[in-house]
Amino acid sequence: MRLHDAGFTLRNRQQAVKRRTVWTARRPHEYRCVMRAPWLLVPLVLTTSLGAQDVRPTPQGVRWWQAAVVLGGIALTGAFDEPVERDMQQDRSPFGDRLASAVRRVGQPEVFATIPGAMIVAGLLTKRPGLRRRGERVAVSLALAGVLVVSAKFSVGRLRPNQTSETGAFKPFSGADAFPSGHTTMAFALATSLADEIKRPWATAALMAVAAGTGWSRLNDNKHWLSDVVAGVALGVTSAQLVERRWRIFHLSPPALFVAPGRTGVEWRVPFRVR
Repeated sequence: MRLHDAGFTLRNRQQAVKRRTVWTARRPHEYRCVMRAPWLLVPLVLTTSLGAQDVRPTPQGVRWWQAAVVLGGIALTGAFDEPVERDMQQDRSPFGDRLASAVRRVGQPEVFATIPGAMIVAGLLTKRPGLRRRGERVAVSLALAGVLVVSAKFSVGRLRPNQTSETGAFKPFSGADAFPSGHTTMAFALATSLADEIKRPWATAALMAVAAGTGWSRLNDNKHWLSDVVAGVALGVTSAQLVERRWRIFHLSPPALFVAPGRTGVEWRVPFRVR
């Protein structure tokens, strides 16, 4: 009985490989369209940002209980890490893999670094300081998100689902880097910052959908647990809202980009009184 089951499983895998090969051969144009989809964000963002008004909102202070609710929600999703990972891998398909390979690019430097860079260059070339400042804020949002996510990955040290079947496998400062999801963090930092700059409901919905697709791709590729992705969403949104002056923590002013002769960086000023 076991030999029969093994032979049946082998035939299924061979048929799946054959179907994947046929799909790739018959529909290469669909694959190319999917791969090019993230790059459509660049002209979309530039055209919608040109007419946006550069108005800064009054920041709202983040209370301790709000942060506790978010952390509790991340911990709660950890209870679903194993069943979600199992179901995602059981339902995995060739088309899903190709879609994931496209949308995960939003969380990679070739996309998230290109967009603010294009905004800054376009602002300089067209002599639109408002567009340049918007590009700088997006860039700072991504820089802050990058620093926070790398620090969290290094200190938490969680193993990825393709490395272990244990959802609670943590090895701090070991180089393990599952928690939180870096791709998801950067995608949501980019989407949130652009949404605040563009200020159009349809653009917000589209950007958040693309960022959510990036998070889904990490689950599909078996690179992250569900709680890793949820933590990435929280970290990316928080980074962008701090820079965009939507939120404020401990009365800190938002980080800003500074450019000096021979150097460029991010500064974060902390006000204090001397009596």
